[in-house]
Parts: sequence; C-alpha cells; structure tokens
Amino acid sequence: MSEGLKHRIAGTIVLGILGLIVLPLLIDFADPAKIDRTTKIPPAPSIQPTELEKVQRPDAIEVTSSLQSLFDGGSFSPVTEESKSFGLDDNKLPMGWFVQVGSFSEEIRAVELQRQLSVDGYKVFKDKVKVDDEFRFRVSIGPKIDKRSALADKAAIDEKFGTDSMVVRHQP
Repeated sequence: MSEGLKHRIAGTIVLGILGLIVLPLLIDFADPAKIDRTTKIPPAPSIQPTELEKVQRPDAIEVTSSLQSLFDGGSFSPVTEESKSFGLDDNKLPMGWFVQVGSFSEEIRAVELQRQLSVDGYKVFKDKVKVDDEFRFRVSIGPKIDKRSALADKAAIDEKFGTDSMVVRHQP
C-alpha cells in the first residue's frame, strides 16, 4: 500500500467519525410532539342586532337671559397699573418665604441639620444671629416665591425631622 492511499483512508475514517459526532447534533431524530387540535371553546351564541333610534338634532339653541347676565362684559373692570401685582411688596420687590427649621446655640448641631437637609435636596443655609447677648445659628431653607410651597416644605420637614419649623417672610 502506498503512503498516499494510507493518508486517504485515514482521512476518510476521520471525516466519517466527525460526521457521526456532528450529525446527531444538527438533526433532531425525535418524533414531533403530537398536538391536540380539538377545541374546547363553546360555539358562539347567536345575537340579534338591535336598531338604534337616530337622535334628532335641534334646529336652533335658545340663549337664556340668565346665562347672558353671567357673561355681561359691562360688569368687568379693566386691569390698571395700580392693581397690586402677585408676589410683590410695597417696594415692588418680590416677596420671599423661608422655612426656619431650627435655631441652635451650638454651631455643630446647626451644621449637622444643614447637611441632612442638603442631602434631602433642599436649598439650605445657616445664619449667625445675636439674640439676647448670645449668638444663635438659624438653619433655613428657601427662598420660596410661593407661600404654599413653603408651607408644603414645612409640613414635610416637620414630619421627617420631628421639628416645629416656622414659615417666615423675607425682610429686605
């Protein structure tokens, strides 16, 4: 037997063995699963369609005098420059509202509360004020243009921190 023939026979045997290994992976020889094609849905009931009456649209709509008096243009007064603008004080400066959360004699406690409020997402600041010959550290959040939002923040802070904060108007 020549060398070339031996190589061809060995190659054929190797390819046959590889085919026997790979072929079962590629082809599924199992029987397909039997599917029950009978239905258990009951037949649809017979429904008779009903006729709907057509709605008649009125030819004209009457305007009543009571409605007309509600929208009488003569009862409105024009807006003038003297009208007080929303959110402005007598000096035409915007009114600001602060929520004073606490007043502490120790700066460390004020800084800790300031840090907690800042972590919660509030704009917080600390003031040093002199009250009765001693310095106090006030922690406040704000300013808020709308008093309602300041009151809402006060309620949330009082509930979370167990304080009795105050809503204070900004005095320029």
